Amino acid sequence: MGSINNCTIKAIDRKHNMINLAAFVNFSIHFKILKRESGGWHPFMYDISVDICKFFVNRRAFFIPNLIYSFIKPFTNVNHTCPYPGGSELRLWNWTPDEDGVIAKFPVDHGQYGMHTIWYVNKVMALTINGSVLFYK
Repeated sequence: MGSINNCTIKAIDRKHNMINLAAFVNFSIHFKILKRESGGWHPFMYDISVDICKFFVNRRAFFIPNLIYSFIKPFTNVNHTCPYPGGSELRLWNWTPDEDGVIAKFPVDHGQYGMHTIWYVNKVMALTINGSVLFYK
């Protein structure tokens, strides 16, 4: 199935966090972007499932996931098509969101936005990672 070896979030300061994730997996990800408004969190823009193996075969076919991948690419070793050999460790190290880069690609109004992700290994839910960011002018 796979295993999560390291999953940490480190506070850099009051406004920034750094994420480290290391796993042995063959996986797919379901993610959705939410916006906090009166009454709680509401769906905003995207609710997508991506098979990572299919994604790396043709990244251009997956516009939004490819755009998100462009933000994490310098911080990960996940960069080629499947299969990943048994025992391969997939890493996301020292990543912190580039707020200016995100705003340039996703021109959104000020407010609080969240990303809810569910990671599946062999079609079985293995991990959820959720986060939010506050954009203000």
